[in-house]
Amino acid sequence: MNTYNISLNKELAVLVDKQVKLGKFANRSEFFRQLLRHAFFSKTHTQEDWIYSEPFFSELQNRVSDIRNGKEKIINSKKFDKEFNL
Repeated sequence: MNTYNISLNKELAVLVDKQVKLGKFANRSEFFRQLLRHAFFSKTHTQEDWIYSEPFFSELQNRVSDIRNGKEKIINSKKFDKEFNL
């Protein structure tokens, strides 16, 4: 099985932990697997309803282009919080 690491801000982490308890998932990994199954395989919507649909897909393409061209930069969450006084 592949392993993926993600970082969540405090609010999302609290929300995930609540949902794990409410849904009686064995752990966070089970919760995220179910979330991904629903996002990608649910019959109530398709991938096109999500990230690949407009305006999201073109916005992602624009952002990647801006990053590659040096118009935007990627910073970690600590620098982001400091920059925006959060």
